[in-house]
Amino acid sequence: MNETYRVELAGDAAVIVRIARQEVPWFIDEAYLMTEARAVGVPTAEVLGLEHLDHDGELLSFSVQQFLPGRSLDELAGDLSAADLERAVQDAGEILARVHSVVPDDQRGIRHELRLPEEREVTRVAGIVSERLNPAAAAVVERGADYLREEITTRAAPPTTLVHGDFCPKNLLIHNGTVAGIIDWEFAGRTSPAYDFAQWELDADEVLQDRLDLVRRGYARIADPESAEAGWTAAYAIDWALEKLGWRNPATPAQFRRCVDVIARYTASATTLGTEPG
Repeated sequence: MNETYRVELAGDAAVIVRIARQEVPWFIDEAYLMTEARAVGVPTAEVLGLEHLDHDGELLSFSVQQFLPGRSLDELAGDLSAADLERAVQDAGEILARVHSVVPDDQRGIRHELRLPEEREVTRVAGIVSERLNPAAAAVVERGADYLREEITTRAAPPTTLVHGDFCPKNLLIHNGTVAGIIDWEFAGRTSPAYDFAQWELDADEVLQDRLDLVRRGYARIADPESAEAGWTAAYAIDWALEKLGWRNPATPAQFRRCVDVIARYTASATTLGTEPG
């Protein structure tokens, strides 16, 4: 979505420069929410400066941020020992609990609301899934939509807090064996904490996608994960899965299959779902 550069300065210093091309000034809410999170102990970069310039009739927004050392957990997952990997994911869970302890200004950031599935869109997505996988997978999509409609129309809306908005291993920096930073706050905003748990399930790679238990274990050092999720993780996971399955620019085959599998599990499918075209 943005251009991102590591800029080397004199004296072996470096900063990160991000450039957005949006119709309105960008990165302002992101900078505010990063500051709020850092105040409660979340390791995130300091925003050193924001600038918005007109360039040949196009608005460019610049965010200059502190450079945080490390490599993403996504890259390192296959190289770490089992013990080190578990420790890193649990530490990430503790950081997530700190993120969720923030109640930001209601006007800041994105509000991630569950969307009531529209029949036309569900039909379109089910058709895509049937073509790419099989009719059984398409039936799973329809069950997921029914489940989501039931949750939205029969339950009171969950309490909201700050959420990171893209909580997954690729946005966790590991340095010297510890979580040195959580990056990419562009989608941060307000919703149920369950949103971030659902993001992990759908967006973590194969090594970590089924280790949400480790995230919850670390979370429990600060707060009760079950109380935070309040039974909403399934709804947010299905909502995100349905969106990804309908992307005009398709998700990768692995992501596509993962979305269907997660919906199947949360809708208690009794049928073993094939993942090859049938």
